[in-house]
Amino acid sequence: MEVVSMEKESMNSLLLYLKQVMRISTLAVFIMILMTEVLSAGEATAQFRKKVNIRLEGDNALTAIQQLEKQDVQFAYNAEQLKLDQIRIADRMLEKTTVEEVLAYLLDHTDVMYEETNGFIILKRKQQPGRLVGHITDERGEPLAGASIRIVELNRSFSTDGDGYFTISLQPGIYTVEVNYISYQRQTKQGVNVGGNGTVTVDFTLRESLDALDEVVVVGYGTQRKSDITGAVASVPKDRLEMVPNLNIGQALQGTVPGVVFMQSVGGAAPSGDIMIRGRNSILASNAPLIILDGVPFNGQLMDINVNDVASIEVLKDASSAAIYGSRGANGVILVTTKKGASGQAVIAYDGKYAAQKPNMMPRYMSAEEFYQFKEIREPGKVTGSEQALYDAGAWTDWAELAIRDGSSNQHNLAVSGTINDTKYYLSGGYLKVNGQTINNSFERISSRVNVETKVAKWFTIGTNTQLTFDDGGNAPVSWSDLFATNPLTSAYDENGDLTIYPWPEFIDIANPLAPLNYEYFDKSFQVVANNFLQVDIPFVQGLSYRLNNGLRKRVDDSGVYRGRNTSEGLANRGSANTSRGIGDNILLENILTYQKDIGKHHIFATALYSYEENKGTVNGMEANGFPHDFLGWYAVGQADFVLPSYGYNKTVLISQMLRLNYAYDNRYLLTLTGRRDGYSGFGADNKWGLFPSVALGWNIHRESFFDQDAWVNELKLRASYGTNGNQAVAAYESISRLGEENSVTGGTSLPGYIPTKIGQGNLGWETSRTLNIGMDYGLWKGRVSGDVNLYNTHTFDLLLNRTISPVHGITSITQNIGKTDNRGVEFSVNATLIEKNDFGWMASGNVALNRNKIVSLYGELDAQGNEIDDVANAWFIGRPILVNYDFKFAGVWQLGEEAEAEQWEAQPGYAKIVDVDGSKSRTEADRMVIGQLDPKTTWGLTNTWTYKDIGLSVFMHGVHGITKQNALLQDASASSEVRRNVIKKNWWTPDNPTNEFYMNAVNVQAAPIYENASFIRIKDITLFYNFPERLSKTLGLNRLRVYAVGRNLFTFTEWSASDPELNFGRGNAPLAKEFVFGLNIDF
Repeated sequence: MEVVSMEKESMNSLLLYLKQVMRISTLAVFIMILMTEVLSAGEATAQFRKKVNIRLEGDNALTAIQQLEKQDVQFAYNAEQLKLDQIRIADRMLEKTTVEEVLAYLLDHTDVMYEETNGFIILKRKQQPGRLVGHITDERGEPLAGASIRIVELNRSFSTDGDGYFTISLQPGIYTVEVNYISYQRQTKQGVNVGGNGTVTVDFTLRESLDALDEVVVVGYGTQRKSDITGAVASVPKDRLEMVPNLNIGQALQGTVPGVVFMQSVGGAAPSGDIMIRGRNSILASNAPLIILDGVPFNGQLMDINVNDVASIEVLKDASSAAIYGSRGANGVILVTTKKGASGQAVIAYDGKYAAQKPNMMPRYMSAEEFYQFKEIREPGKVTGSEQALYDAGAWTDWAELAIRDGSSNQHNLAVSGTINDTKYYLSGGYLKVNGQTINNSFERISSRVNVETKVAKWFTIGTNTQLTFDDGGNAPVSWSDLFATNPLTSAYDENGDLTIYPWPEFIDIANPLAPLNYEYFDKSFQVVANNFLQVDIPFVQGLSYRLNNGLRKRVDDSGVYRGRNTSEGLANRGSANTSRGIGDNILLENILTYQKDIGKHHIFATALYSYEENKGTVNGMEANGFPHDFLGWYAVGQADFVLPSYGYNKTVLISQMLRLNYAYDNRYLLTLTGRRDGYSGFGADNKWGLFPSVALGWNIHRESFFDQDAWVNELKLRASYGTNGNQAVAAYESISRLGEENSVTGGTSLPGYIPTKIGQGNLGWETSRTLNIGMDYGLWKGRVSGDVNLYNTHTFDLLLNRTISPVHGITSITQNIGKTDNRGVEFSVNATLIEKNDFGWMASGNVALNRNKIVSLYGELDAQGNEIDDVANAWFIGRPILVNYDFKFAGVWQLGEEAEAEQWEAQPGYAKIVDVDGSKSRTEADRMVIGQLDPKTTWGLTNTWTYKDIGLSVFMHGVHGITKQNALLQDASASSEVRRNVIKKNWWTPDNPTNEFYMNAVNVQAAPIYENASFIRIKDITLFYNFPERLSKTLGLNRLRVYAVGRNLFTFTEWSASDPELNFGRGNAPLAKEFVFGLNIDF
C-alpha cells in the first residue's frame, strides 16, 4: 500500500485561509444587502407595523377602521365610494396585532386594497387586471416560437408559445412593449393602454436583422453580443440540436464547428468517442477540451448529458476566449447550456424516436471452405482431426451469423417548462434503450433534469440546475473481432445444446467467443450533477452583481463478472470473479463579481472570479478464484480459496482567481484583457501556481462612417488575440516520491521490503500553450451570406514527458517539463440563404479546417552534427507530426525472375518487398520510416436544407482527410503453421497469380505491414421532416406537431478496406451502423 501526502502544510494553511475568506466575503455581501433593505423599509412601513388592540362586535369595516384611527393610525379613503359600511365583520378580539394583520382580516376577502405611502394607509378599490394578447411572426407570416416580450415599466419578460402567440395579465395602465428574437431586429411599441377587465391586441412582424453580429451567445461566465466578441467562438446551429436525433453531444459537434474533430471509438450500444479542438498540442498529456455545463466545469463525458435538454453549445477555441479557464483551457472549451423555464403558462413537450440499425461495412472474412483451402495451401497436412470431421460433415460454424444482429434504439423525452409567479422551471425525464449489433450488447439510461430559478426579490435570485442519470450497460458484450477471427472449422455448441468451452478440442487455450453469454455480469452507474446558485444584483450600485455557484457531482460505478465452470477461465480457476466500485466526488465553489456600465459611447464589462474545486476518487476492487460451486457466483466470495482485494484513492485541489475586462467604444473598437492564476495540488511544491494572461482586439469596420452601408459587404469585423493557457493533465501524486512493496528472499525466507517506484519532481508544473489567433467575421448581401475566417498558431512548451534515466535507482524514467510542439491551422465557415422565394427556401452552411502540428523539441540532446536526437522508440521525431506511423513500408512483392536480387534480402518470389531506406539491400531497423500521420490534416462539413411550406429536407455531409492507418486485418500470421485464426480473404501471390497486391500465403513468409489511406467522405444524415399546419395541430388539441425520418451513415466513400474508417477496428469494436430513425415532436 502506498502512502502519500498530497499537500504540504503551507498548502493546507492557504486552503483553510481562502475558505475562510470565501465564507466571510459571502456573509458580508448578504449583511450589507440585508441592512440596506431594512433601513429603506423602516420608514415605508411604520403604520403597518404598529401594534393595536381592537374588539370587533357586530361591526362593519368602516367602524373597525374608525377604531384604528382613534389609536393614531393615519388613513386616507372615501368611505362612501368603497362602501365600507356594507362589509360585515365577524366578532373577534385582536390583541397586540399589527395594523397590517388587522387590515388583512378586515379586507383581504373584499375588493378593497390597502397600501402605505408617506405615513398614510391609503384604501382604494382593487383594479381588475386586463389582458395583453398578440401574435409575433416574421415577414413571411411564420410564427416565431419563443420570442421575448418585455414589459419595460415592470422589467418583466414573457415568451411566445409554439405558434408565436402570447397572453399577459396586467394591471390597468400604459405600458411600453419590447419584442426581441435572435437574428431579428428588436421592435418596440409605446403607449399601449391596458384597461381593467379589457383585452388589448398588439401584433408584431419582425424583420430579419441585417447584422448577424447582434446575436447573443454564451461565453465563459456570462453572455455577450457576437459583435462584442474578440475571440474565436463558434456555436452549434440550433437545427443541428433540434432537427437531427443525436445520442450524444459529440455527434452534434461533428462536422458542424470548424476545427472540432469527433472520432467515435466504438460503434456499440453506447457509442463514445474523442473530441479535439484545433488538433493536438500535447504528446502525452490529454488533448481533450474542458466541458462547462451550465457555467461550471463538468468532469464527466459528453454522452452523460441528455441532448434533448441542451439549449445551446458554444466552442471557445482561441487563447483569449479560453483564458478565463486558465490551466484547463489549452485544448479549448465547450460550453453546454441546458434549457430554462419558458415564460408564461406551462408547456409540455414530448420527443420520441425509434431507430433501426443495420450492420455496415462488414469485413470479408473467409468462409469455412475458403479457410480449409487456405490452411491446406499454407502448410498441407496441418488440418486437425476435429476440423476435418466438421469439414467433411459440413457442420462448420459461421460465428458472425450466430451473434450479429440488427440493432435498434428507443428514446423518449418528456419536458415541462413554464413560470409560476417569479419562479421559472424546466423539468424533464428521459429514457433510452439501445440494443447493439451483437447479442448481449445493450445499453439503458434513465435521466432527469430539474432547472429552477426564482426571484426571491427584485435583486435576489436563487436556483439550481440538476441532472440525474442511471446507466445500465447490460450483459457482457461479445467481442466483435473475435467473432470474425475464430476458426470456422470449430463448434459453437455441443451435443446437449450448450456452448462449448473449447470449440477446438486440439487447442484448449482458445476460448469460445460466445462465452460472455454464460457470464454473470453487471455494469451500472449512477450520477448526479448539480449547480446550485444565487445571484445578487447589488441594489445600491447599478450594474454590479454577485453570483455564487456551488457545483456538486457524485458518480458511482459498479461492475462485476463471474465466470463459472461453463467457461474456459472459470473451468481453469474453479470459478473466477472480479468486482469493482468506483466513487467520484467533485465540489466547486465559485464567487463571481460582474460590473457593467455604459458611459456615453463607452461600454465596460468587468468580471472577477475566485473559485475552489476539489476532486476525490476511490476505487475498491476484488479478484477471487476457487469457488466451491457456481450457484451463488460472486456472492460466495467468502468461500473462495483466493481473494485479492484492492483499494485506490486520489484527491486533487484547484484554486483559481481570474480578472477579465471587456471594453467597447461606440461598438466599433473592442478590447478584452484577461488574467487567471491557478494553483494545482498535483504539481511540485515549487511550481504549484501558474499565471495565464491574454489580450484581444476587435474592430467593427462596418460601423465606421466611411463604410458604405449599401455595399455588398454589410458586416465586417477584424479580430486578433494572443494569450497563454495551461494543461494540468497529470496524476494526483505525480510530483511526489513513492515507495512500493517488494519482497526479497533471504535464506529461503521471503521478507517484505520496499523499493522506490517514483522519484518526486519538486518543480513539476504546467504544460503551457501560447496562441495567436487572427480572425474575421463577415456578412454579405444584407445578411444572406455570413461566416468567419480564423488563422491560428499555438506554441506549447514545458511538455509533460517521461524522460529515460539510468536504472541505478530501480526506476527507468521520470516525468519532467521538457519539449515543445507547434500547432497551426486555418478555419473557414459560411452560412448562406441561397433561395427564399414564395414558399420555397434553400439554406446551406459549410466549414473547412486545415491543421498541421509538429514536434519542435524533445529532450534537448544533440548528436555529433548538432541536431537534436529523435525518440525513435516512441516514434517521436523532430519536425514531424506528433502522431505518426513508423514502420517498414510495403513496396510490392518479389516476382519470378527477381530471385537474385531477392536473395540479397534473404527473400524469395512471393515475399513482401519494403522500401530500402538505408540502401543496404537488406531488411534492417534503419529501413523503418514515417508513413503518414494519425491525426487528420483537413476536416469539413456541408449542410443543405430545402423547405417548401411545412415540409423540409436536409442533407449533411462530413469529410476527414490526411489520415493513414495500419490495416491490421490484412496481416496474416506468418509463423503459425496450424492457422488458429480466420483472416479476411485476400488476393495472395502465387506463381500463377503474380500480383503486387499481397504477398504469398505461406508459413514464415517475409511479410510487411499494410498502411492505407483512411480518409473518408460520409453522408452522415439525410433528414425529411414535416411540420403540421397550426390549424391542424390546434384541431388535435396540440400547440405543435412535427414528424421526421432520418437516414444516418448511409453512404461512405473511402479507400480504407478494413471496416469503418471512422473507427480503429480493434478487438470488440463494431463499425458504425446504418440507422433509420423515425420520430415526432409534440408540444401541448
